[in-house]
Amino acid sequence: MAELGQQQVEAYLGEPHVANLTTVRPDGRPHVAPVWFLWEAGRVYMIAGNTAVKVRNIRANPAVALSVAVDERPYQYVILEGQAQVREDGLEDMVNRICIRYDGPERGAEFAQELLSSGGTVLLEVEVTKTMSWREDD
Repeated sequence: MAELGQQQVEAYLGEPHVANLTTVRPDGRPHVAPVWFLWEAGRVYMIAGNTAVKVRNIRANPAVALSVAVDERPYQYVILEGQAQVREDGLEDMVNRICIRYDGPERGAEFAQELLSSGGTVLLEVEVTKTMSWREDD
């Protein structure tokens, strides 16, 4: 087992993996949800519906963790912990960027417009305070 170096972490988070976002429910139980994300300058950006459980949880308790793991060899993962906030500024740009990252230029742009025109979409921004990583030895 080996820890990923900083450049490896940056490269790995630059790929379009699905992450599992963990938030804390009001009763203290964890809530896990798969999310698309964008990693930029030590922050994680995600989009969600304004009434989603993860959004309600973040509004009440901003502590979050994200697990970004691959399910095939060579196994590796990055865990990010931090404080999240719900934002609406910069929403259009981030929705477009995230959707295109995962769905490609054509379908991503279409999906982004669907989300933006439906209203109720918010931006989740996580200031990462701790990073852990691991990769399978070759």
